[in-house]
Amino acid sequence: MTTLTSPISSQNIVDRFKDFVTDTANSNIVWGTNNKPFTNMPDATFLGTTEGTTITVSGSSIGSTGNTITASNIVNALLAETALYTNIRNLRALLNVTGGGNPNNDGGGTGSYANVTPGIIYDQTQKSNLNANYRQTLNAVNSSNVQSGQTISVTNLETFFTNLQNEYNSKLANTATVQVDVCHSSCHNACHSSRGRR
Repeated sequence: MTTLTSPISSQNIVDRFKDFVTDTANSNIVWGTNNKPFTNMPDATFLGTTEGTTITVSGSSIGSTGNTITASNIVNALLAETALYTNIRNLRALLNVTGGGNPNNDGGGTGSYANVTPGIIYDQTQKSNLNANYRQTLNAVNSSNVQSGQTISVTNLETFFTNLQNEYNSKLANTATVQVDVCHSSCHNACHSSRGRR
């Protein structure tokens, strides 16, 4: 954990922000490219692994060494960074078996789902590192403690970071749903050849 210093530095601000927002986003991710809910879920559903994302903002995004750090630079840079994490959110993953199935195992199907009754056979919700198409727009985040003309204090900065963290958590709770439909068996190898035998 980072401690804000006095005098403050731009990189120190970014490092403390990471404790609040980046680390919150990256904690407890269950699904990503390295751990999918089921094998049929397309890899492209995810942006990265369960390790999460790497912070992209740096101290230079806020202000260069030796120069005044302005409130607007802090607010704008950290709002933009927080928005980049909103695709790390809850995913409801559904696996739906279509077709007639073959619960009697009488030769009508040979695939992975040949003996499965059609319908939803998997339905779980977990925190996921989804692709960038799942990013969300932030609501207005209270930055009144970090404004032009104010002296930026540790308390004011950490209040702003908490507000960003709360906004991220509200976006995390917006569950995306992805349903994958699969045939009850290997359609070409089982169903179609089965029809040919009739």
